[in-house]
Parts: sequence; structure tokens; C-alpha cells
Amino acid sequence: MEQYFGEFGQFLLSKVNSVYSLFDYFVLGVNALIFLFSSKIVSKLGYAESDRRYNASVWMLRLVNLTLFALYFLAVFFTEKARPLSVTGLTLLCSFLLAHLFQLHALKRYGRTREIAGTETLSHTYQSEVIGLIGWAVAALISFLIIINVWDMTSWLHTTSVLGAVVLIVYSTKDVWAPDNINGLILLYNNDVEPGSVVQVTEIDLLAVVVRTSLTQTVFKDLRRKYKILLPNSRFRSCKIEILTSNSNDNLDCNADFKIGYGFSSEQIESFLIQAWQRVADDGSLINEERPPKVRIVENGDHAVVWRLSYRINSAYRLIEAEYLINRAAYDLSYELGIGLNTPLTHSVENPAAFHQAEQ
Repeated sequence: MEQYFGEFGQFLLSKVNSVYSLFDYFVLGVNALIFLFSSKIVSKLGYAESDRRYNASVWMLRLVNLTLFALYFLAVFFTEKARPLSVTGLTLLCSFLLAHLFQLHALKRYGRTREIAGTETLSHTYQSEVIGLIGWAVAALISFLIIINVWDMTSWLHTTSVLGAVVLIVYSTKDVWAPDNINGLILLYNNDVEPGSVVQVTEIDLLAVVVRTSLTQTVFKDLRRKYKILLPNSRFRSCKIEILTSNSNDNLDCNADFKIGYGFSSEQIESFLIQAWQRVADDGSLINEERPPKVRIVENGDHAVVWRLSYRINSAYRLIEAEYLINRAAYDLSYELGIGLNTPLTHSVENPAAFHQAEQ
């Protein structure tokens, strides 16, 4: 058995030496290094490890590496096809790296640096996404032409059947890729919803910071539950979008409504709400004290008066925290001043007999 494996190994080694040249060994060595350091290479191409596209790019690069290894392995047994197989694998690897380098150049040249929750992020713009898309298309076209020529299948370009099949596939799948990509380009071109913007979408109960907008989807950081939300661009643009601010670190005007029963003067309620605001302002740097609070009556309802406390916070990213602290301060202060925040009774029923006697 050992002798058999030894003979097979010698046979395989002789086949490899007869097929592979010094350049082929060099390509295999570089491919092995790229496979081992694929994660570092992708991070150098402009993707952060927290980015969802980071893992996808790492696995895609490793898949290209394994494809190159597989094609070189097949070249040992199909000697007459050794050159087309090796060139095909090398073309795929080079086109993948060149497309990513082209996209990285577009991001650094036309991207925009935004600060999201205290972290600076280089985000894509309309120009960088379009140029990156053109780079991928050019790399794919060049790879296709090289592979067609290497395998001597240039006759495909002279027949309309192959090109017609490609056009048919693209047209039949347009409902899958076209809506999100078109809406993504519109979002990037209009530049209204950009990374760092705080948006509110009532239809889907979304209050979040925009983290990234790509051609297919928009990534949000939910302010209530603190996790990421992925939303297709076509779904996002079909809703009514309220842009609270274009930067999560900018000041933001907020409102807090309170339903308080009748029986208190306006001066009492104004003093009560301003004291609640002052307690929150004294505790930290959340409230912007340069802008004084404003107290207004929103509605004189049948059950209660709706009072609105308007205030400004220093960071839109802490919107939910500010609402919580204002509500808690008002709740604690209501016990001290005897102003109830509970829903008042609509009416009270007196003793019918006493009421009848009083009427007589």
C-alpha cells in the first residue's frame, strides 16, 4: 500500500512539473498568501469588520482563491486544457481585486466622512456608488472577453443567441434587482437621507439613525432598541420619511406632551414643567441650556388640557434618553407639587338624594 501511494505521488509530482511553469508556481504561491490573509486584504480595501459587506467580501475572495486552486488542479489531469484553465482562474482573481481597488478609489475620492454616534465613518455618495458600479461592470466585461478568447469561443460574440439569452435573463430578473438599485441611486443622488441623519417613519414604527445607504438597502441604528435594521430601498422610499436632523450630533428640538386636569392656573403648570426641565438640565450635558424651554397649550380637551414642553437636546442620538428623563422628572415632581399626571375623570356622580334635596 505504501509503495502504491509512493508511486502515485511520484506520478503526480512528475505531471505537475511537466504542466506547471515557474510563473504558475508563483501564481499559486500568491494565491495561497491571499487566501491566508484574505480578511486583512479586505479590511485594507476599505471595509470595516462591523460592516456587513466585510464578511461577504472575505468569503467571495476565498471562493475565488479556491476556484483558482481547483482549476490548477484540473489542469494536471487535462493537460491540453492547462493553459485555458490556469488563465481563467488568474483572470477571475485579478478582476475581483481590481474591481475592489477601483471601488476603494471611488470611495476615497468621492465618499464623504460622517460622524455617527461619535465615530467617523467614510460613507458612499451617489458618485462613488456609480463609479464603483461602473468599475465592477468593466471588470466583468474584461474578464468575459479574456475568458472567451482563451477558450477560443469568439464565435459566441458573432451569434445573437448568447447575447439574446443574457439580455433575456437580465430583463426577466429586473423586478428583483432593479427597484432597490434605482431607489438606492435616487436616495444617494438627492442626498436628503445620508449617514448620520435621524429619521422617523411612522408606517413601520421606525425612529433611527441612518448608518449606511447602498444600492440595495439602507442600514439603520434603532434609537429605541439599539440594534441595526436593514430595509430595502424600495420599501423605505415608499413610506413617508420625516427627517428630524441631518446629523445625529446636531442639536434637536423635542416636545413632551402632558395631559393635566383642569383646576390649575397656567402659571402653576408652566412653573411645574420648567422645574422638571431644570432638573434634567442640572444632571448632565444632555439638555441644551442656551435655549430656554417653552410651555404651550396644545388642546383644551373634554377630559384634560394638553400641555407641551418644548426643549432642545445637544445630540439627536440621545433623543429617547431625553424623553425618558423629562417624563421621569415630571413624574417625581408631580408628587411634590400635587399635580396629577393621570388621566382625569370625565365627570363625578354626586349622591342623587342629596342632589334632589338641594334642587328642591
